[in-house]
Amino acid sequence: MIIGNAEAAARQVRRMASRHRLSALQEARLVALHLHLNTGAQISRVRLNTNRRTMLSLRGRPHSWTVSMHVGLLDHDSIIAEIPEWVSGRGRTTSAQLRRCLQEVWLAQQAAAAVADGDLITCSTLPTLMGPLSLDAVFSAIHGTWFSHLPKPAVGWSRSSGRRTLMHIRFGAYRRHPLAYVQLNPRLDQPWVARCFVEHVLFHELCHHAQACAPIRGESPHSARFRALERSYPQHAEAQAWERAFLSRLLAPIA
Repeated sequence: MIIGNAEAAARQVRRMASRHRLSALQEARLVALHLHLNTGAQISRVRLNTNRRTMLSLRGRPHSWTVSMHVGLLDHDSIIAEIPEWVSGRGRTTSAQLRRCLQEVWLAQQAAAAVADGDLITCSTLPTLMGPLSLDAVFSAIHGTWFSHLPKPAVGWSRSSGRRTLMHIRFGAYRRHPLAYVQLNPRLDQPWVARCFVEHVLFHELCHHAQACAPIRGESPHSARFRALERSYPQHAEAQAWERAFLSRLLAPIA
């Protein structure tokens, strides 16, 4: 945490620099960020984190904010100006530059986690599509194997976004009305994509179909019942590992 007093703030920066093993450049950026955040009556506290999911968050109230930011953001010089501006907007809006920084840090974190968790080793032997995906055939096989007791929804591709880099991706979607329908993202129709991951996405959407066919009042879309059914896919763990290992590649433009 960084507090308003300059001398105490400097001590806190040094402690955080030691704890997180910051480089001299990262430490200098942290000091500069503190100066930008604490001007006039504005007092903001900063915490560094190494979370896998939350890259940047804001708590507190005006003139007494606590900013929690991933240490990796200190690799970007632009955060010195971008984060104070984001705080001024109460964390409600982000610039395109800040979104790019957050995405880069998050993807780097995901890649590091994939290595640490052994995901790349797990995924190295998974069969890939090798060629164009026959969506109707794969979907029919999954429905017939695990959901044959339910009416079969229609299936199709969602709109393509292949020519640009994405900030996030929705692999599949399910709608109940007017007719049950499952969509698959065209980015999954690439030869290097693991077949089990494509199957897992379709299985996931059919789990939503199962919910819709036997609704429970007040149940959330990803309830405990849903998660238990989703985990029954035989290669659930492998598909999740593959997603962690290759998410950045799925977000990149299709070659």
